[in-house]
Amino acid sequence: MTYSRSILLALLWTAVVRAFVPLGRMSHSTVTYSTKSSMKTATMAAANSIVVISPPGGVGEVAAVKAACRGSAVRWFIITNTQGYSVSLAPQTLEDISASNGALDVAGATVEDLKSGGEELAAVSKWCGTADGIICTYDGTSGNLDFQAALRLATQQASGGIQGTQVAVLAAEEDLEGEVNDNEGVDRFLSGLFRNSPPIPSSLPKSFSGKGSVCVVRHGQLFGLPESSPDFSPLVGGPRRDPEITEEYTMRSVRVDPYVFLGNIMASSSSRTCRHCVGEAAAFFATGKLTPLSQAITISSQAGIEDRSLEQWKEELDRVKELVASGKASTLFNQEMVVEDIERLADWLAAKWAPAVLRTYDIAAIRIGARPVYASRAGDGLVEISWQELVNFDSVIVGKMLIKVSSDGIVATRGAGDSTKGFGDVDSKPLPGEAVLVRRLAEAASQAVEKGLAKKVKTKKPVKVTVDTPKPATTLQAAGSIEMEPQPVTQEASKTGPRQAGARRSTPRSRGTRKTS
Repeated sequence: MTYSRSILLALLWTAVVRAFVPLGRMSHSTVTYSTKSSMKTATMAAANSIVVISPPGGVGEVAAVKAACRGSAVRWFIITNTQGYSVSLAPQTLEDISASNGALDVAGATVEDLKSGGEELAAVSKWCGTADGIICTYDGTSGNLDFQAALRLATQQASGGIQGTQVAVLAAEEDLEGEVNDNEGVDRFLSGLFRNSPPIPSSLPKSFSGKGSVCVVRHGQLFGLPESSPDFSPLVGGPRRDPEITEEYTMRSVRVDPYVFLGNIMASSSSRTCRHCVGEAAAFFATGKLTPLSQAITISSQAGIEDRSLEQWKEELDRVKELVASGKASTLFNQEMVVEDIERLADWLAAKWAPAVLRTYDIAAIRIGARPVYASRAGDGLVEISWQELVNFDSVIVGKMLIKVSSDGIVATRGAGDSTKGFGDVDSKPLPGEAVLVRRLAEAASQAVEKGLAKKVKTKKPVKVTVDTPKPATTLQAAGSIEMEPQPVTQEASKTGPRQAGARRSTPRSRGTRKTS
């Protein structure tokens, strides 16, 4: 049986692409597409090697290209649900990979090929071999359970030789612990469909079989095309008289948070995440540029046009570590800002921002249970949003969101309701519509900077240490360091004569006689 039905490689001369196509139980054949032998040397000189398992395009392509453009040797294994597919990268992307001494190897298989098991499935681990890291994602499966099961099988085979970080990129609602236990029957059913394959892992993080640590990166609703795609354009609809820049460039700022907050799935499912930033983060984790956290994190995109740097990623991860270490991971929202007028920002949140959010469809459509009703000032720099529920035909406050504004930023926590009505304890479960308010509060922080109500915290730049050059032990001196003896000063002759200096004649000058008639 053909392991890969069709691999159409539309890559130009600047890339090294290798694709193996095992046929049945025959020996594996390797086909190399390259017009420059120097690229083989670049593969050997790469700083590290990683494996990417994903459908074509999407987050998998972003992660593979980002790592290759930073000098890594990347083996991208593509799984598709169709018989024929193509991989096409922009010429500029291939030039960047070549300039950074990186390499990109591509191979692929279909879901039907992986279903057959045996030689076809074992070929995945043989081609991927050993590597320093691995990245796997569901982006592109469109929720197809059969597709996702095949991807988990390929991940299980490919991760056996991984020595470093194993990164699983998932959406907020994918492979949750509770749903994994409930779907064990579905997994057993899918294992029956995959005839000769080993038992299918129940989740993507459990598919890893390497020696390295497991890092789970979650995201919200994805948007944006990979920059390496020939179809990508920084302008919406192409060049126009009034050009409009795409969200990939206007939503460059990122925010990293712990994934679980008191059993709350935070705002990950309702937030938006650009494929560029989540793919870049996965590449940093897999290549060892960023240290993975033991708990899952969620990445969301915020308004901003400044490009991300490795130092900014490290600062976001350090903030998450501090939240977890201090026990403040249960905080719903925490944004560091420079606030000069605390009361002005608090008044804007209570009088302008909160009423506008409470009138949105996401909040107004809550028909059952508690819902956020109003916002009020409750003290210096404190804003309360109250949740009310109809209990025995009486409106009762069942919970609150406390937004504290300080000179260091904005912090939002969950508060208790009316203690006289039996709601004096802080609920461990999220309040209805709470995720919407947290997501809008993140947008409010960006709006506050635009309105001049707050300022961004300046990024600390590393201080350059200058080392004095030791003086050479010699009696010879450079010509420029020898001091010349001053020349004697001579009085310069005056350039002006006595008449110019104002001298008068000693005798009157004869100017002629006047004629008389």
